[in-house]
Amino acid sequence: MVSGGMLCENTIRSGRAQLIIISQEASEATVDKFSGLSRTYQVDMMIAGTREQLGGAIGKFSRTVLVILDKAFKDMLLKVQNEIRHGGDR
Repeated sequence: MVSGGMLCENTIRSGRAQLIIISQEASEATVDKFSGLSRTYQVDMMIAGTREQLGGAIGKFSRTVLVILDKAFKDMLLKVQNEIRHGGDR
């Protein structure tokens, strides 16, 4: 996993990113920037949690952007998100 705007951007551009997670508190400019990178590099993206929740989940202080590098972890996170939103697989 990678955190922080610049490191996340570089990881996405390198082709290693599997999933982009952006805080619900991210600025519109940050969301727009990473949405564009998500589309350009065909990387899944989700918006979830506060900055403190994202940072706490990885043992850090506040984080606005995380990038997941592991495909299995990405698949598990997207499955859980789908279950929360839709009550199960669709």
